Amino acid sequence: MNSRVVAFGACAVLAMVGNGMAFAADDKPDAEAVLKSMAGTWTYESHITGGEPMPAEQRKAMTVTFDGGKFTIKNGDKVVMAGTNKIDVSNTPYTIDATVSEGEGKGRTTPGIFAIDGDVMRACFDMADKTRPDKFASPAESTFTLMVMKRMKK
Repeated sequence: MNSRVVAFGACAVLAMVGNGMAFAADDKPDAEAVLKSMAGTWTYESHITGGEPMPAEQRKAMTVTFDGGKFTIKNGDKVVMAGTNKIDVSNTPYTIDATVSEGEGKGRTTPGIFAIDGDVMRACFDMADKTRPDKFASPAESTFTLMVMKRMKK
């Protein structure tokens, strides 16, 4: 499986422009509250790298689980990638650095942005590990991966 395609389907892990929680206009969520809002297992609604969508049969077999500052990406029952997420909620959209400790891309830290709105998360990462995206987009021939994920019901 192409590590660019998978690589930050997880890290996703991440994509959030709203955080699924209610805050007064002058209130800022703290990182712990946002990590809690991410907790659970998510499926991919879409996954696009360099303008190319991941084939539906591959995408539908994949999940991302977030638990605190950790993530695990699976293809079926097989762990494809796992690691940690460092988030910063002082920016809009929120920023994330996903560090892979297991599986494809081990040792990589990939910069990204994310947003959560209830049970929908958006994330965008630079798979070249160079530039943090500033918008949720994956233009053709770019190194950006854009993911939209939906929280699985328990």
